[in-house]
Amino acid sequence: MRASVTLAKMATWAVWQATRKDRRDGLMVPPVLCYHRVLPERAGSRRQPEYSVTPKQFEAQMSLLAAEGFCSLSLEEYSEAARGLRELPDRAVLVTFDDGFADNYSVAWPVAEKFGVKLNLFICTGLLEAEAVEAFARDSPPAGMSRAAFPQLWEPLSWAQVGEMCAGGAGIGFHSHGHRNMGRMTSAEIAEDAATGIAVFKQRLGREPRFFAFPFGHTGSYPKTATDVLRDAGFEMFFTTELGRTPLGNADRLFSRIVIHTEDDLDSFRRKLFGGYDWVGRVRRFAYSARSSLLGQPSLHGTRPASTNGS
Repeated sequence: MRASVTLAKMATWAVWQATRKDRRDGLMVPPVLCYHRVLPERAGSRRQPEYSVTPKQFEAQMSLLAAEGFCSLSLEEYSEAARGLRELPDRAVLVTFDDGFADNYSVAWPVAEKFGVKLNLFICTGLLEAEAVEAFARDSPPAGMSRAAFPQLWEPLSWAQVGEMCAGGAGIGFHSHGHRNMGRMTSAEIAEDAATGIAVFKQRLGREPRFFAFPFGHTGSYPKTATDVLRDAGFEMFFTTELGRTPLGNADRLFSRIVIHTEDDLDSFRRKLFGGYDWVGRVRRFAYSARSSLLGQPSLHGTRPASTNGS
């Protein structure tokens, strides 16, 4: 296990009683969970691909959502709540998947249906169109071994599968066409990427996307230049991978998500769900702002693209 993960687990456990929100009455800011892959373990392997969970982990997490009385939302329902058009239950949650690999359909979706949990897909249209997307071209050793063991799960979703999931209640959003860090792109490049993906959406699904999840999603990958261009293209809500949760009424319509990793045991998942990790995200953002100030870099919402590395 990575040292940073171990330290975060220890720190969040130590302050859990002070940070937990599950003992408070009234409406809780909905957590937005961010998954990528649900992949089986390989026999004899101790390492899972990055940004994945096992089917056993995912089932336990979806079971916990149901047992704790969470009501899962679609992106449309989340948007209606943000605009004041829908009342939220005390415990609401948005469950999202990024990229668009076949395990989302064949592994994650049946488990989610078993527990009455709605899934929401942020798809990279270049991936589904079988184009060369650099972000997915290089596997880490664990990913390469998983791809060799379970090649069918490393295929992109088909558009028929996406349509079936949407017909079954899944929400749909856009995760860019080329999965590039938009903090390193010009406004013209962002506009071109968005136009390409929107055209694919219209051709394949007969509609335009309204919800956008930034590739990489960390501080520096979603500058104001990008949200301005994407708003002009018709997008109304934006999602990052900044650890924490964002009140629905925020004026920017820019929402944090809580990434779920293979290192998250059920206790860690519960703490993420109920706010135990939110302060970690605030510390990370403060550290980035302090570093940017010292180095003279533009702020997160500055007019020049940020230059932090992707992850």
